[in-house]
Amino acid sequence: MARLVRHDRSRPFLIQVEGQTIAICGCGLSQKLPYCDGTHKITRDEEAGKLFVYDKQRQRISVQLRDEQDNPISVEPEYPAE
Repeated sequence: MARLVRHDRSRPFLIQVEGQTIAICGCGLSQKLPYCDGTHKITRDEEAGKLFVYDKQRQRISVQLRDEQDNPISVEPEYPAE
């Protein structure tokens, strides 16, 4: 069964480990997970209040979720806009 994983951040989580800063992916698009590779930069101009997915070539696709009666479902951001 396929699963959708929601990623609201458009920047990495920065953590300190033994005096070094490590960037952990927050957008879910990095090809070096769990580490950030800078891909989050392509998410910065996403329109607020819309849901997007990205294909393997990192092309953005707008998605509208619908309930069982085919009514649109709005998606509120989990994190405040950055």
